Amino acid sequence: MKKRILTLFMFVLVISAVVGCGVKDNKSTLTKIKEKGKFTYALTGAYPPFNYMNEDGHIVGFDVDIANALANDMGVEAEVISTQWDGIVGGLKSKRFDTIIGSMAITDKRLEEVSFTDPYYTDGAQFFTKSDLNYKSIEDLKNGKVGVVTGTTFQDALKSMDNITEVLQFEGDVENFMAASDGRSDGIVTSRFVGLQAPKEYNLVPVGPMLYTEDIAIAVSKDDKDLLEALNNSLKKIIKNGTYEEISNRWFGINILEK
Repeated sequence: MKKRILTLFMFVLVISAVVGCGVKDNKSTLTKIKEKGKFTYALTGAYPPFNYMNEDGHIVGFDVDIANALANDMGVEAEVISTQWDGIVGGLKSKRFDTIIGSMAITDKRLEEVSFTDPYYTDGAQFFTKSDLNYKSIEDLKNGKVGVVTGTTFQDALKSMDNITEVLQFEGDVENFMAASDGRSDGIVTSRFVGLQAPKEYNLVPVGPMLYTEDIAIAVSKDDKDLLEALNNSLKKIIKNGTYEEISNRWFGINILEK
């Protein structure tokens, strides 16, 4: 009798464990964020002045300040996670972080994998080169060697140019700046705002018109519709109450939302 009771007890434990393992957490990402009191967001930390590592080893920049302002409006904190750009969408989809606030452009390809908030600024792809090379546009290059950050839309744009024979890929624009300054490339293609803020010692200037413009937004997982709505609401608020303009002026001296 005792043996039968013990066997029955063990059977119940096994069934309970199986059922327990099958229970899904149906809480939304936004609910979890509110319970934890923070959301996590990803960027490269190598895209100055939007996000970069300062001398104290902290990631700072326009994107970081925007993330903190959004979190403050939502009543939570923002925790930054640095990751490589070419794996950032995969990291979002696998729930390694809650969102991407790292100056990501909205593209049709990305829209198939993630959802985007309203744009928080508009930027453009610009060719930069050393001022003493006297180029008038990127079309002046012959068998050109141009640097980009891996996984960006800038990389895709250069593939269609017959006069560009080599696209050098870097993890961040700091390395990209250095390669152009040292003569390892003929120039770089990056965000117009990023290039214009490059340190003067690199001697890089914008050449020719922008190759194209693009809307920059915050990315969330496709199933995080409530988080998307919350971020959009907070974005509207910080724009309306002047917080956005204050942050923009701090980093650029202008309100880039209006440019």
